[in-house]
Amino acid sequence: MLRNRGHRGGILKVLLIILGSIFLCLVIAGIYVGMHWKGWVASAANTATQQIVRDSGLPQDQRDSIVTDIKQLGDDFQSGRISTQELGRITQAIANGPLLPLAGVQAARQKYVEPSDMTPREKDAAILTLQRFARGVHEKKIKKEEIDDVVKPVADLMPNGRWRLKDKPTRMELDQFLENAKAKADDAMIPNEPFDLNIADELRKAIHGV
Repeated sequence: MLRNRGHRGGILKVLLIILGSIFLCLVIAGIYVGMHWKGWVASAANTATQQIVRDSGLPQDQRDSIVTDIKQLGDDFQSGRISTQELGRITQAIANGPLLPLAGVQAARQKYVEPSDMTPREKDAAILTLQRFARGVHEKKIKKEEIDDVVKPVADLMPNGRWRLKDKPTRMELDQFLENAKAKADDAMIPNEPFDLNIADELRKAIHGV
């Protein structure tokens, strides 16, 4: 049981990894690396996006928007309206911007918090901590290197140095993860208030350089 039930969890790095793999797999490993197979890559990226977005826990309007934007991105690359250099800029904007932390919050909430045996009050507290932790990383008040320490209870370190989320962490592991996340947010003096951004809008900004 959480020693402090107000502790919410910020599944950030795990998400930085999962969502990193998602968007970067989708744009880099697919479109960017496979530029000699532009038509196939655009189709594969679109298929991958639909699967990923379907499991993301995002509101339906955001899911629809993300699928549309990634499809358009693939089409534009295939037709030559977007150059390899421009695609590189977009992937960097996605990797370095708030998209991954925010998407991570959604994934953590869906994968761990909502299915847990927490009480409704505990779940509300966990979601708020996820948001605070995401905000801390987004605002660079929590360093990305610190995320590793937070996610250890709910992730396994792979031989390639990356983390893989556990399918079913124990309640004790989940509680420790949430405590770690809250401690980082508290240390960074992140306001105890919700932090929600529209992930679809942030993706569009990255694509269009807004």
